[in-house]
Amino acid sequence: MTSIGLFFGSFNPIHNGHLKIAQYLLYKGYCNRVWFVVSPRNPLKRDSTLLEETKRLEIVKAAIAGDVRIEACDIEFTMPRPSYTLDTLRLLEKKYPNTTFALIIGEDNLRDFHLWRDASVIADNYRILVYPRKGMKTSNLMWKNLFLVDAPMADISSTEIRQKIRNNEDISAMVPANAHHLILDCYNINES
Repeated sequence: MTSIGLFFGSFNPIHNGHLKIAQYLLYKGYCNRVWFVVSPRNPLKRDSTLLEETKRLEIVKAAIAGDVRIEACDIEFTMPRPSYTLDTLRLLEKKYPNTTFALIIGEDNLRDFHLWRDASVIADNYRILVYPRKGMKTSNLMWKNLFLVDAPMADISSTEIRQKIRNNEDISAMVPANAHHLILDCYNINES
């Protein structure tokens, strides 16, 4: 049975930290594949700098080009909005019945996990792979099926990248080379 780690996010934009986490989870065998699930809008966040979803998907596809173990997933684009994780998981299970799915989330997202719709149902039925975030300390006793992953800590944020673009600063070390120019093109248009 295939095991897919679902890395949900706005990816506004995707960066090297996201890719390092996905590659680490694959290398350590937490899952066979990783799908970056591009969320049209997070129901718990309001972000006026959110680039249009198809552009973010295009950037993710460029960023992961060449790694057959990683895919971009746009399943939430066709779902009612805002989309909720459990609904997405159920739809994916229907479409891919011979697959097990796990969530990939950062410790910072785990802090608000109790606010997610049907959080206890998710925790009871799916593995939750939690990667470290600076300044966070989490116990794996908080939720059933919670696995704290000793992944490398990424000291990069999408917010910081957008700020650097606004300031005309170099972001090349922070984002995948395949997506660098696309990110600059999309965000310079979006930010002006």
